[in-house]
Amino acid sequence: MAAFEVHFRPMRVSDLEEVRALHEEWFPVRYSYSFYDAAVRERMVGTNEPLFTLIAEVDEDDRRRIIGLPAPLFVENETSRVMYVLTLGSHARYRRRGIARELLQRCIARAEAEPACGAVYLHVITHNDVAIQFYKSNDFECLGEISDYYRIDGSLYNCFIYAYYLPRAKIVTSMMTSTAPRATRRLLSSTLSSLFPAALRSCFRSPAVPSKQQQQQQQQQITATSEAA
Repeated sequence: MAAFEVHFRPMRVSDLEEVRALHEEWFPVRYSYSFYDAAVRERMVGTNEPLFTLIAEVDEDDRRRIIGLPAPLFVENETSRVMYVLTLGSHARYRRRGIARELLQRCIARAEAEPACGAVYLHVITHNDVAIQFYKSNDFECLGEISDYYRIDGSLYNCFIYAYYLPRAKIVTSMMTSTAPRATRRLLSSTLSSLFPAALRSCFRSPAVPSKQQQQQQQQQITATSEAA
């Protein structure tokens, strides 16, 4: 492939149909139209919380073509904040050229710009070895596994939780002089239910809603892993 220049920018309303088509092509989980309509307006459907949007595009066939995009948002409580990366994908023709890595690093940089943000986290289906190695290579840590998290074409699949702790959280943890990392861990363990309220879950066509027991299992795994670190 010839050399190309990548341009980065926020989503625009005019991107809606192209973003929707790319999601349908790249990801097995299906979203409703309202999800994309809110995303291109930089809002989270159901909660109207600010959504940090980012597009990677190149000049191709006399037009700009979207080749990569993440969908991260901030989740917070009274004492801490984390960034959750809902999706991250890139076009097959442009993979293994650093696009996804650059998008992820820009998400991390955006999280680092938030004083209260302690971590960036996401979910990965357990059989996606390529994605798992990608996040490990970007210093994400596996915090645990959730059973039956995804429902795809009528079947249930487990997922791993991966998190990247921002430098400020690691420094404070090593000095043991603040409760901020503990607050971040508590927030990470509680976001599964708070991030997906009923209004948000309705944007999924076939959601797998974790049971209370599965949520408790996630909390125990996160706490145990964090305390051992």
